[in-house]
Formats: sequence, structure tokens, C-alpha cells
Amino acid sequence: MAHLRKIKNQITIFLTFLSVFAFLGEAEAILRVVSLYAAHTENAVALGAAGLLVGISAHDDPELLPKLPRIPPKAGAEVILAMKPDVVLTRSFSVGQNLNTYKLLKAAGVRVAVLDPPTWEKFPDYLKELALLLEVDPVVAVKQFRKSSQFISDEATTRSRGKKAPLVFVESTSPELRTCAPDSWAANLLALVGGRNAAGDAVRTSSGSAVASWGVERLLRTLKSGLDVYIVQHGAMNAATLADVKKRSWAPALKNTKIAEIPEAYLSRPSLIGLEKGGKMLIDVFYGE
Repeated sequence: MAHLRKIKNQITIFLTFLSVFAFLGEAEAILRVVSLYAAHTENAVALGAAGLLVGISAHDDPELLPKLPRIPPKAGAEVILAMKPDVVLTRSFSVGQNLNTYKLLKAAGVRVAVLDPPTWEKFPDYLKELALLLEVDPVVAVKQFRKSSQFISDEATTRSRGKKAPLVFVESTSPELRTCAPDSWAANLLALVGGRNAAGDAVRTSSGSAVASWGVERLLRTLKSGLDVYIVQHGAMNAATLADVKKRSWAPALKNTKIAEIPEAYLSRPSLIGLEKGGKMLIDVFYGE
């Protein structure tokens, strides 16, 4: 009997070791994700999936995941394949710029997920799709968007007490002085914090564009009606800075208007991180001293 018990104990120990090794094997089989669009990266981080990322875009915030390799826009497939990704997150614009690379990635068995920048209304659907790709609960992802939006809205309500809703103009690009389209991410963020879009009837430059035509002459007419805030969006779309705006020939017309510079990433990029950072910046501009 003692001999049988010893054998049973040895079998139990052996099976326990097998279970541990099986568990470790599953733990090592973690999803490996490469993100080639900054908004996808930021949203993955906000959804708690930063640990899945093995490579990110060269255009990502330098302070975000600084230890991860940065991949240039036109990197060859071998650069990405060296990271052994299961999934590559990208958008149509990037695919169009580097079509051959994406063909080679697919041929190598890598899943290429093309998610384009969503509108404010479609952002929950985008988050659901991204969450499923990252193996994150899509319901929790959408709740995060609602929570962040409510937080910024509540902050704006608190800070704006006793103050009027500011009339705001956003300079999206300096050539031809274009502004944000009325239903763009930037326009919705403006509205979330209580701003009134002075270019609410602007016409987008093309179907699906987040940018709309306006022009200096129309802006000057807007200024006469009493513009409270002029925001210059600084980034890839617009190289202009606050200092540049103040040097323009028509800058004296802004003497009674508050001028502020906000990074494009926080004003126009559809991301949960940008929503909170951009929202807080706008609140400070609108309702600060």
C-alpha cells in the first residue's frame, strides 16, 4: 500500500509539473502587435494593452512607450517581420503609401488590420473593433470613452461657472486658412468643453475630410462680430505656431481675442489620450485667467 501511495504521489507531482509548463507555454503565447498609426497606439495604451505592443509608429509621441522600436512610414516588410507580429494595426493612408510592404506582411501570414480614423459618432464602433483585435473587452472599451467624455464635460462645467460660452475659431491649416469641419473630432471636442464654433457652417474641402474652407476675409468678418478665442493647431497638418500667427499682417485684428496654440495630436487625433489631454487644454484656454 505504501508503495502504491508513493507511485500515486509521483504521478500527482508529474501531472502538476505538466500543468505548470502548459500554463507557462500559454503565458508566453501573448499576442504581439505592431501599431503603425499613432491613434491606434494611444488607444491601445488607454485600453490597457500596452504590453501587447512590440513596435510603434515613428510618428508616435516620443514620451509614449519610449523603449519600443519606432517604425518609419515606408519601412520594408523585413523590418516589421523581425518583430514577429501577429497583428499589424494601420490605416488606409499608410497602406496606400507602402502597398508592397503590406502585401508581403499578408503573404507571411500576419494579420493586417486597417482601421481608419473614425468620426466622433463612430468612435465607439472603432473602439469595439480595436478592442476585439487586442483581445480586450469591447464593452469596457466603449465605457472608457463615455467615462473620459463625461469627465471632460464635468470639468468644463465646473470651470465655466459664471462665464459665457466662448466663440472659438480653429486654424487647422495655415495655407488658405482652413478650419475644422463642423462634424470633425476637433469640432466635437470644442463643443464638449462648451465652446461655440465660429465656423460652424464651414464646408469641408472634400468628402470625409476633417478640414473645411474659410479664408482670411471671412475670418476678419467673424472677428468683427466678436471672436473670443483663436486656436492655432500645430502639427503635421499645420507648421504655424502662436508666434507665427502674431506676425501676420492681419494679426492686429486679433487684439481683443485670446490666441492659443494646441498640438494637433490633442485636438484632432481620435484617441482616448488625446480626448483627455486636449479637453484639459481647451478648458484652461477657455476658462483660465
